[in-house]
Amino acid sequence: MNKTTYEFDIFDYYADPVDYFKKCLYLRKIGNQGICMYKNKKIHLSPRLFEALFIMAEDTSKTHKLDIISENYVAEDNERQIAARINKAFKKEGFTNIVKKEFRSGYCINLDIIQDDFIVTTTR
Repeated sequence: MNKTTYEFDIFDYYADPVDYFKKCLYLRKIGNQGICMYKNKKIHLSPRLFEALFIMAEDTSKTHKLDIISENYVAEDNERQIAARINKAFKKEGFTNIVKKEFRSGYCINLDIIQDDFIVTTTR
């Protein structure tokens, strides 16, 4: 007779799945619109800021370049400005800086503040 053990998943620590989503950074892309929720509060981001945060949230294991070169080879925004505006939107709702700069590398989500298990990205 085989004895198997059940390994707890992150969902198992919460009685209701809604409790899990109340602690998450939830990013949902619907067409050209985006929904950003963090700890059950809606964060208002422009489409450019949402896209940058969504790219960082999809792969938290590496750093990302946030400035995208447009068709006329001019950077739309400075990386530092994009990260500062994302952090400003989160500070307005009472949260700390969620985006951090890695030395000589790029920008990423601060995993000291929010764990990778609590970042949810979906597209529709």
